[in-house]
Amino acid sequence: MIACANIANLLLARAATRQKEMATRTALGASRGRLVRQLLVESVAFSIAGGTLGVAGAFWVVQAINRALPPNTLPVQAITINTAVLGFALALTIVTGVVFGAVPALRTSKIDLNEVLKSAGRSESGGMRARVRNGLAAAEIALATILLIGAGLLIQTLAHLQHVRLGFDDHELLTFQLAPPTTKYPVTTQAPLLYRALLESLRSLPGVKDAAVSSGIPFGAGNYTTHPMLTTGASVLSPEQLVPINWRIVSPGYFKAMGIPLLRGRDFTDADGPNSQPVMIVSQATAKKFWGESDPLGRTLTRSADRKTAFTIVGVVGDVRDTALNQESPALYYPMGIRVAALMDVVVRTTTAPETLLPSVREKVHETDSELALANVRSMDEWVSNGAAQPRLNTILLSAFAAMALLIAAIGIYGVLAYSVNQRTREIGLRMALGSRPVAVLRLIVTEGMTMAAAGIGIGILGGLGLGRAVASLLYGITVRDPATFASVITVLAIVSLAACVLPARRAARVDPMVALRHE
Repeated sequence: MIACANIANLLLARAATRQKEMATRTALGASRGRLVRQLLVESVAFSIAGGTLGVAGAFWVVQAINRALPPNTLPVQAITINTAVLGFALALTIVTGVVFGAVPALRTSKIDLNEVLKSAGRSESGGMRARVRNGLAAAEIALATILLIGAGLLIQTLAHLQHVRLGFDDHELLTFQLAPPTTKYPVTTQAPLLYRALLESLRSLPGVKDAAVSSGIPFGAGNYTTHPMLTTGASVLSPEQLVPINWRIVSPGYFKAMGIPLLRGRDFTDADGPNSQPVMIVSQATAKKFWGESDPLGRTLTRSADRKTAFTIVGVVGDVRDTALNQESPALYYPMGIRVAALMDVVVRTTTAPETLLPSVREKVHETDSELALANVRSMDEWVSNGAAQPRLNTILLSAFAAMALLIAAIGIYGVLAYSVNQRTREIGLRMALGSRPVAVLRLIVTEGMTMAAAGIGIGILGGLGLGRAVASLLYGITVRDPATFASVITVLAIVSLAACVLPARRAARVDPMVALRHE
C-alpha cells in the first residue's frame, strides 16, 4: 500500500509535468482514448519492471529464510515460490499499474488544450493536486508509523524473552531421544529397567554430573499432551470440575538433572512402581490451580478417564516454560517405574561442552543395546533457541517491513517536496526578489513537509493503538500502549521526515531569483 501510494504520487507528478506534451499530441490529432492507452501502457510497464525485480529479490530472500529457520518452526519443510505465487505477483503488478495509472491518465487526457498551450509550460502548483499528493505522502507516513509501532513492540518482546526465567538450567545439557522396540521392551515392564540401567551407565562417565529421562523435555520434540484432572478433596475449584494439565513421565533425579527446584516434599525413587501407592509430583502452578495457597502434599488427583486410581501428591516443583517462552504451563509428573512412553528423551548434565561427550554417550547407549539409535541429538541451548524462533521470525520480518516502509515513506515526502519546489520556482523567486531571506524559504518548505509528516504520524499513532489488539497475543513483558515504544517511533519518524524535507528545502533556498524570473 505504501509503495502504491508512492507510485500514485509519482504518476500524478509526472502527468502534471507532461501536460504540454499531451496538449501537443492532442493538437496533432491524438484522441483521448489513445492518450489514456499510452499512459496506461507506460504505468503497467513501470509496474511490471518493479514486480520483476521484486520477484528476483524474493527468490534470494526465501532462500535466506529457509537457511535461517530452525526445524519445525513452520508447518512446511521449506518456503517455496511456486506457480500460484508467481501468478499472484504478476496479477498484483498488472492491477497496480492499471489502478494507479488510470487516475493520472484520465486527468491528463481531460486537459484544456488552449489553456495549456497558452501557458507555454509555465508551472503551477495546483491546489487540489497538491492536496492529493500531500494526502498520499501523509498516508505513507501513517502506514509506516503503524508498522514501526508493531516492530518496536515485537523487538522489546524478543528482548524480554531472551532474559526470561525458564524454570530450569539449559546450559551444559545434552539431550537425545530413544525409542526401544516395544516388542522387545514392553513399556510397563522391561523398558523402565532398560532406562534405569542406561542412566546408571551414563552417570559413570567422566564429565557427566547426572542423567535422567522424560517423556518430553522443554521445547523438545517429545510428548506434549494433556488430560483432564480432578481432585477428590477440598479444592478452590467447584466440585467435579475438570482441568486439563500437561503431563510427563520422568525418572528419579530428573528434576535435579534439569535444574528444576524441588519446592516441597520429595522426588521420585526407584520404589515408586506399579506395586506401590500411586504417586505424583505437581508444578507450583498446578498446586495453586487446585488448592490455592494450601499445602498440596498428601492430597490426591485422579484422571477423568480413570477415576478409580487416585494419585497422591508427594512433591511440588517449580514451574517450567515447556512450549513457549512467554508462558509457564501447569504440569504434573508420573514416576517412570509405572510405565514409560514409546519415545523418551534422555538428558545428560555435563561439566564440559555437551557435544564433546557425545561419542562417549553414544558408546554407552550401544553397550546397553547395540540396536538402539539416538535421534534428535541436541543441546538444551539449541532447543531453547528454537523456542524463540517464531517470535524472532515475527520480529525480523516486521522490522524489515517497517524499515522498508520508512524508507519508501521518506522517499515519498522527498518526492512531494522536490516536485513542489520545482513547481513553485517562480513563486520562490518572487519571494526572494521581494526581500525574503534563504532561511525563510528553507523554513517555509520544511514547515510544509513536517506538517504533512505530523498529520501522517498522528493518524499512524491512532492506527498503532488499534494495532495493539492484533499483536497483544504476541507480546511479553510489555503493554500494547508502551509509552517508550510510541515515543521512540515518533522520534525516529520525525528525524527521518526532517531529513527528507531538508534536501528540497536547501534546493529552494538556493534559487536565484533572477534566473527563476528570467526562465518564466
